[in-house]
Amino acid sequence: MIKKSIFLIITFIFHTLSLSSQIVNVDSKRQSEEKGLSGITEFKFDFNKSVQTDWEFSNITYLQWDNEKWSILLLNETNLDRAAGIDFSNDGYQHLRISKHLNKIYTLESYLQNQYDPVRDIKNRKLAGFGVRFKLIKTCFLGLSTLYEKEELTNETINDIRISTSLQIKFDFGKKLSLSTTTYYQPSTKNLKDSKSSNETVLLINLNNRLSISNTLSTNYDTNPAKDIPNLIYSFENGLVYSF
Repeated sequence: MIKKSIFLIITFIFHTLSLSSQIVNVDSKRQSEEKGLSGITEFKFDFNKSVQTDWEFSNITYLQWDNEKWSILLLNETNLDRAAGIDFSNDGYQHLRISKHLNKIYTLESYLQNQYDPVRDIKNRKLAGFGVRFKLIKTCFLGLSTLYEKEELTNETINDIRISTSLQIKFDFGKKLSLSTTTYYQPSTKNLKDSKSSNETVLLINLNNRLSISNTLSTNYDTNPAKDIPNLIYSFENGLVYSF
């Protein structure tokens, strides 16, 4: 059975730059552990014409297939915000992850990722990794992997091997309120001071069985960003989530 949700992102978005993190928060995008196929899809298009033309397009698609021994996760996000011929955001990524469940605690994972964000001087970023994910308790997961990274910037290409660690924790406060936080830390094996880190914290308020209010705070820190890009990038988003 395919589970679908429509995300209506409203209220406001506060940010210092377009937030397409170099670190994709895969853990927050995993679907339920129910067997079979599940997923989420969203398409958004805005067009405004006054003194100048402004239009936005975004697509989010998450698909996951599970059985007792294997799971496959496919993620795609695309965002474009253009006004007067200038791109204020133009980013996206595709992520494929294959997991082998050894038992209820240990899972082996391998993954591929393609990413771009020219506004942040990232023409293309490719990575491939392999690691293990531990289920510490029912709502707490620890991930550890090694990844190869190729990052193409405007004036240089960087090849690196990084260690990736992740910690995901979820708290349920009854049926109406839940809080989840996911943290990533990715130091370079060549220089441990060269690292990327991110955190995403989501507060979800359930209005009923189908409608929820989401509040998301995302922060990303890169000790060695591209030229003229700040070390710290953050955003806050409010939204409505409708599931059916």
